[in-house]
Amino acid sequence: MIEYLVMAFFAGQPVKPAAGAPDAGARPSTQSRAPQLSAPVEISSKLVSGSRSQANFTGNVVVKHRTMDLRCDEMIAHYNGPREVTRVECVGNVRAVDGERTAQGERADFDVPAGVLVVTGNPEARDAKTRLRGSQVRLTLGTRNYEVENAVVTADAAPLAQRRKGGGRESPAPSTPAEISARRVSGTPSQAVFTGDVVVKHRTMDLRCDKMIASYNSAGEVTRSDCVGNVRAVDGVRTAKGERAEFNVPTGVLVLTGNPEARDPTTHLRGTRVRMTLGNENFEVENAVITVETAPLREQQRKGEGKGNPGSAPGNTKSGGTKQP
Repeated sequence: MIEYLVMAFFAGQPVKPAAGAPDAGARPSTQSRAPQLSAPVEISSKLVSGSRSQANFTGNVVVKHRTMDLRCDEMIAHYNGPREVTRVECVGNVRAVDGERTAQGERADFDVPAGVLVVTGNPEARDAKTRLRGSQVRLTLGTRNYEVENAVVTADAAPLAQRRKGGGRESPAPSTPAEISARRVSGTPSQAVFTGDVVVKHRTMDLRCDKMIASYNSAGEVTRSDCVGNVRAVDGVRTAKGERAEFNVPTGVLVLTGNPEARDPTTHLRGTRVRMTLGNENFEVENAVITVETAPLREQQRKGEGKGNPGSAPGNTKSGGTKQP
């Protein structure tokens, strides 16, 4: 039985016959050969017990397979008919390393043929530029792709360009991380797709929408975000809304379209396109309709009170009449 367990765990994937290998009807060679393993799985632990369908590992479990190093307290490995490991279930202090990515949680399910690791139980995942948290983290071996349910993502954002004093060329400001939450996020090295109750917090802005695509540069920094559906933005005392928005991270410029509106304490703007810059109180609106607060009219002095205060200008009365000199 011990020999069977060892062989089963080292046959992680179907083995393709080598070129020139004899067919099934050929006479077997009298010389003993070691098994040819296309994708071996190496597992170590303090104790192992098993049957023909599964094995139980307990105590300092370490799994090494392809590019991944997986560790946990307890593990159950499942076999198929040809005695190959097809699935691994880990419990307790799960830690996974795959290249420059790491993941941790309380439980993990590893689909060996698909190379997919699903971590649950307060899971987290990290790479050089991004931290992911949620209810479920899904990683694929040998790639930088990921999927997170009920996600909170902290990602490096491209620094905001700023001009040097006295003019001249623009120089980058220190990078500020962006925190993004959504019901689900899936990503690749070049972009991430957030869906469901998306909330972006970056510098002075709170941006919300139904779906967002975040684009990364070669350094893994977020450079642009495209939002769709019920877009709402708050930046200081200013608010804006529309159906679509494009946010240029290095310039700090947010452009809203799809019946956009913008407000501050004294102004309401509508048009076909609203443009606002983070940390700047100004708006730009195309085909604009603006409702703006005006200074209040001075009340007409009561009859018989004589002239008004020095320096006061004539104005309209409450009834709409004009004050006479």
